[in-house]
Amino acid sequence: MSHYLDHAGSTPLAPGVRQAWLDAQDALSRRPGNPAALHAGGRSAKRLLEDARERVGAAVGASRAEVVFTSGATESDALALVAASRGMRGADAARVDVWMSPVEHDAVYEQREVLHREGFTPRIFAVNSSGRVEYSDLGPAEFERAALMSMTWVCSELGTIEPVCEFASFVHDAWADQAPLLHSDAAQAIGYCDVNFAQSGLDLLSIGGHKVGAPVGTGALIVRRGIKMATDRPGGGHERGIRSGTPDVAGACALAAALEFAVEHRLERVQRAQKLRKRLISGLPQGVRLSVDPATASAAIIHLLIPTHHPEAVLLAMDMAGVDVSAGSACHAGVTRPSRVVMALGYSENQALGVLRVSTGMETAVEDIDAFLRALPAAIRAGQALDERDRMDA
Repeated sequence: MSHYLDHAGSTPLAPGVRQAWLDAQDALSRRPGNPAALHAGGRSAKRLLEDARERVGAAVGASRAEVVFTSGATESDALALVAASRGMRGADAARVDVWMSPVEHDAVYEQREVLHREGFTPRIFAVNSSGRVEYSDLGPAEFERAALMSMTWVCSELGTIEPVCEFASFVHDAWADQAPLLHSDAAQAIGYCDVNFAQSGLDLLSIGGHKVGAPVGTGALIVRRGIKMATDRPGGGHERGIRSGTPDVAGACALAAALEFAVEHRLERVQRAQKLRKRLISGLPQGVRLSVDPATASAAIIHLLIPTHHPEAVLLAMDMAGVDVSAGSACHAGVTRPSRVVMALGYSENQALGVLRVSTGMETAVEDIDAFLRALPAAIRAGQALDERDRMDA
C-alpha cells in the first residue's frame, strides 16, 4: 500500500474534474471548432471557454475579463515577471528593478537570468527566521525604481504564509499611483487561504492547475484590467494578446471545476490538514524538528529538519516503505544540493541538506501519517550511515 504525502508537488484530480474534462471533450467532439472561429462550432467552443473563464474568476475573486488561461503556474509566473515588467518600463524608463523573495518557487526565482538579459535588475527581499518577507525598511529609493514586486502567497517548500495583502496595502498607502506592479504566486494557497484577487491589492496572480486538483498543463494568470503586458510571444492575439495559441477549452473547464471544489471545501481542508499536522508533530522522533513556526505556515505543508546530510537516502528508504514525500533540497542528475530556501533562513549548507517536506491533501488519512512516522527512524538511519561513511572517507 502506498501513502502519498507530496500534494505540494502534485495533487490527484479533485472530484468532478475528470467528468468536467470529459464532458467538454465530448461537446467539442460532437461540434468541433476553434473558439476563435466565427462558425457555429467555434461559437460553441467559445461559450465553453468563456463559461470556464467566468467560473475561474469567480473562484478567486476576479472578473472574467481578468482571467488569462496558461499551461500552469510556471508559465503564469514567467509572463507576470517579464511581460508585466516590460510593460511597466515602457511607461517609465526608470522602472528597472524587479523584486522577489528568496523563498520563491524556482518558477519565479529563476526568472532572474531572463530579467538580467532584458536589462532589469533583480532585487531580493529580506526574510525572517520563518521565511516571512520583511518590507518595512523599503523606502523611496526602492519603490521609485521598481517595475514589479513578487511575493509568493504560500512558500511551496516551507509552507510559510506570506503577508501578501498586508504588503499590498502598505505599498498602495505609501505610494498610491506611483506603486510598482504587485504579483503573487498562489499555487499553494488556493484551497487553504482566502484568495480574493479583488480584495488583495495585487495586479497579477498566478494559479497552477495540478496543485489544486486540475490536470497538469492547466493554469491561469489573473491580470488586473489596464495592466500593460509586453509579451515576446506574438501570435493570433488570444487571451488578450498576452498568451497566443489556441486555448485548451477542456482544460479550462477542468480547471474551473477544480477551483470551485477547492474554494467550496476550504474550511474542511484546513481543519483536516491541521489535525493531520498535529498528529505528525506529536509523533516526530528525537532529533527531528520543524524548520518554521507552524503558526506562520499552511497546515498542509510540514517542513522538517532531519539529522542527516543525505536526504536522497532518506527518500529512497521512504519509497521502499511505500511513503511518498519530497526533500526540500533539489536533486539534479544525482547531485544533492542544499536548499537555497532553507539557507535563506540562516541555516548552514549541511543543515539545508537535511530536510523533508510532507504535504497533505483531501485524500490524506491518519494512516498515511502513521506510516510516515513508522518509516522515518529507519530512513534517517539510512542517511546517517552515509554520513558516517563520508566522515571515514574525509
